[in-house]
Amino acid sequence: MAESRVHTQFKLTSEDHVRAYVGEEVTLPCHLSPDTSAVATTIRWFKGTECIYLYKNGQVTERSGYEGRVSLITQELERGNVSLRLRDIRRSDGGVYICQVIHGEQKEEAAVGLKVREGPISGSLYLQRETQEDKLKREASAGELELKMENELKKTLRQEMKQLEEKLDDMTQEVREKERLLDDMTQEVREKERLLDDMTQEVREKERLLDDMTQEVREKERLLEEKNQIMGQRDKLLEEKDKQLKEKDLQLEDRNHRLGEKDRLLEERDRRLEEKENQLKERNLQLEDSNHRLGEKDKQLEERDKHLEERDKRLEERDKVLKGKENELKERRQEVEERRQEVEERRQEVEEKDNLLEERENQLKERDKQVEGVNNENAELAQQICDLKTEVERLRREISAQMTVRGETSDTYPTLPLRRTNSMELIPPFMEGESSSPDSPVSPSVSELRLVLLGRTGAGRSAAGNTILGREEFGAQASPSAVTQRSKRREGDVCGRRLVLVDTPDWFCPGLSLEEMRQDVGLCVRLSAPGPHAFLLVIPVEPSKGEERGVLERMEEMFGEGCWGHTVILFTHDDGLKEQSIEDFLQAGSQDLQQLVEKSGSRGHVLNIKDRAHGTQVSELLDQVEEMVAGNRERFYSSQTYQEAEDQVREMEGKIQRERGERKQREERDLRERLQKELQDSLIKIEGVIQEHEGDIRTLSERTSELERQVKEERDEEKKRELERELKRESDRREEMERKLERFREKRENERREMEERHRQEIEEMMENYEGEARVEAERNLMKIVLPELQRNIMISQTNMEREFSRQMKGKNIEMGRLRQNLKEVMEAHSVLQKRLEREGRGQRALIGLLGWVRRNSSSWLLHNLI
Repeated sequence: MAESRVHTQFKLTSEDHVRAYVGEEVTLPCHLSPDTSAVATTIRWFKGTECIYLYKNGQVTERSGYEGRVSLITQELERGNVSLRLRDIRRSDGGVYICQVIHGEQKEEAAVGLKVREGPISGSLYLQRETQEDKLKREASAGELELKMENELKKTLRQEMKQLEEKLDDMTQEVREKERLLDDMTQEVREKERLLDDMTQEVREKERLLDDMTQEVREKERLLEEKNQIMGQRDKLLEEKDKQLKEKDLQLEDRNHRLGEKDRLLEERDRRLEEKENQLKERNLQLEDSNHRLGEKDKQLEERDKHLEERDKRLEERDKVLKGKENELKERRQEVEERRQEVEERRQEVEEKDNLLEERENQLKERDKQVEGVNNENAELAQQICDLKTEVERLRREISAQMTVRGETSDTYPTLPLRRTNSMELIPPFMEGESSSPDSPVSPSVSELRLVLLGRTGAGRSAAGNTILGREEFGAQASPSAVTQRSKRREGDVCGRRLVLVDTPDWFCPGLSLEEMRQDVGLCVRLSAPGPHAFLLVIPVEPSKGEERGVLERMEEMFGEGCWGHTVILFTHDDGLKEQSIEDFLQAGSQDLQQLVEKSGSRGHVLNIKDRAHGTQVSELLDQVEEMVAGNRERFYSSQTYQEAEDQVREMEGKIQRERGERKQREERDLRERLQKELQDSLIKIEGVIQEHEGDIRTLSERTSELERQVKEERDEEKKRELERELKRESDRREEMERKLERFREKRENERREMEERHRQEIEEMMENYEGEARVEAERNLMKIVLPELQRNIMISQTNMEREFSRQMKGKNIEMGRLRQNLKEVMEAHSVLQKRLEREGRGQRALIGLLGWVRRNSSSWLLHNLI
């Protein structure tokens, strides 16, 4: 066993060397001594000076080349086992491995040698001979892995922060919407509180009246008590006077007996008796007055009792009214809940419409961008055509000069051999393509190459395009499984050439409709205008599935038989063509595949879509395409079939525009005729009325003239005055008729102007409708693409909103149940308190106060519930 060189709190031990064979799995042993937990430590494993594995704070980082092959035994870390497990041993894995454990300021190291079919390598000897430079290299390598680990953690944190920010934005939007709903509900609650305040004010006014009446009754009771006290004092005075009279009687008797003045005393006594009788009479009168007042008080008390009974009845009626209002309040709560649901549904509808409008606006913007791109491409195309015409004229002049100098008259040219490393060593025969370009040959040097990628789904078109351009342009991965939905154009500078690549979808699919294929062919026409230099037919190097026959037939249907003179077959593979050559693959292929190769003039190229570092395969492919272009009589392919696709689209658009214009003119003509007819009918009707009034006016004029003549002839003054009055009446009638006629003429003129204005407005509305129909038709074509995804998103959003609304409604129902329970308890307490206060004689005032308290608390509970 080899021990580490540092001995402090713990030691690190390992074996000197281990042995393994290629392809096996081996464990490089290393343990802490004594057995302590290594979970909180930093563990580094080096191969020589290169750090291949880093464990820190539970995070693991592996060096490139060792990913998925090295790992610790995590369940053994608690027992101090920091051994490294190495899988899939390779011959290059042999060497010395160093384990480094760091805990705080302490750092321990141990080494173990790995032997792969060779002599043993001593780990301890390596550590003894290790130089300071090797240690620094190991530290630098470990620092690289730690930096990589920190970068990954930072990337993960950035993604989490972005997700949290998106969630925060969504929650902020929801809170704003709920705040808006809360404001609406608060406004409703305030309105209800205002109504309750009005009712409370009315009750308080009645309470004030009741208090005034009670105060009057108390005042009367106080006056009655004061009078009772006065009567009591008078009774006491009378009793005292009686006592005094008795004493005086005794004195008088004594005096009569003693002094003999009986008569005088009797007289005095009579006088006093008379006074006493008067006083008694006065007392009787006062008693009668008191009794009368007491009777009046009894009547007042009876009236008061009646008033109290009436007030009790009114309070009972008010209780009934309050109960009715509580029922109304419950019904209004239900109505508020229903209105809230309706508002929520309308809000959802408005949001859906807003989303649709936003989607349509985005689609219109995209279409404007596409139109702008097409216009730019058309401008570039026009410039390219001018350049091509200039170059063709120049080449014609050069060739004519060369033929004059050399005396050459032949129009045929020898074929050029293909240069290849991965391509087939085949010589293409001369092929004539269909073209509208000049028949004279051109220079083999092409400054810009336009290539169209064709092939079935899974053949690797997009991956081949990415490999040719040297970057990701047609998909996130260079994988044959990538699927292209519509034709795409990408440009780039490759090997000193300006390259234009057009990736097409699977036009050879049996389920593809003719209309869809024509639409995408038209798009490809615009993307590769004025025409492609070559078609790259992509075929994967894998066992045949019998699809070559469909490719052969569809190629000739779309582009004509002349397209084969511009076709290069591109055989794609991802390191799958190792021991088998392309010639073996073609010989083992189907007869349809061999016919495809024969049709394309035996032009083919092998492309490894995984090996982008191998730059010669792309340059050889472009050289082969240029040689093919030089060998053809035309620079690029522009067959009649290829051009007819765009012509047909333009013809259909023109036809639709013509039909729309004819229908528009026809409807405008019908509308003008209808409005003209209505105008004529109205004018004829008004003319008839005017003629009738003119006849009446003429009759009145004749009658006026006759009356004037009679006035002149009549000599009797009375008859003359009568005739003058009749003449004045007739004149007034004629003036009235003339005014009516003038009003009719003004009315006819106004109606004519209104008809013309309405006619103009209807024509403008019809024109706007036609323009709207044109926009809607264009939007409908765009919506065919995005509508399924939009509907799916709408359904998902609607489902989430329904779930959230159901959850909120459950919470509101629970809150309403709690509110009902609280209200029930308050009503029970109210009834008990009312009975108790009625028994104590203070029911009226306490009942009113309690009802006010219930209303105030009910308002606060309702507000809390609505919130």
